Amino acid sequence: MRTNMIAYRRLALLFAAFISTCTLSGQKDGSTKNYALLRGRILADVHSVGFGAGIGPKWTSFVFAAEGANGTVAPVRIAYAFYKTAQLPPDSFWNYSLLYELKVHRDPKCDTTVQAVSYEKAADEHGNELPPILVLQPVNNAPSNLLKPETALPCYVLWYGQYKQIGSSAGQ
Repeated sequence: MRTNMIAYRRLALLFAAFISTCTLSGQKDGSTKNYALLRGRILADVHSVGFGAGIGPKWTSFVFAAEGANGTVAPVRIAYAFYKTAQLPPDSFWNYSLLYELKVHRDPKCDTTVQAVSYEKAADEHGNELPPILVLQPVNNAPSNLLKPETALPCYVLWYGQYKQIGSSAGQ
């Protein structure tokens, strides 16, 4: 009886992992219709200590200045999903003067503020708390007035390969 229960639990876990993989596969290729196109510029990189571990994608994030049709600019958090380090954006990506179009999925579960993504907790090898580490790094040419600590950052998920550069402005 105990052997059957263990086998049943393993089967349930395997099924759950399979369903999760299928869901992630459907999202990563952009084939679902639940996406939005954001147009704008990179404001800041969040230099997090870790990218994640285990099965599934790795994650990093950055702040994006989404440009509205009426000329407004609103900072948003982009949670960037990738599998291999080679899928991270190139160094040239991190420049405010470049205009991008991102194919993203809205995810309110990772909404945050500029203050919350600015620092990471730190501890020494004995677990003693150290001062927080500044991880929010504005990119080249980014205006600082869009990164106020109290600014709310709606979150969008961007899978690797789902962005393209659509312009630049040499004057910025």
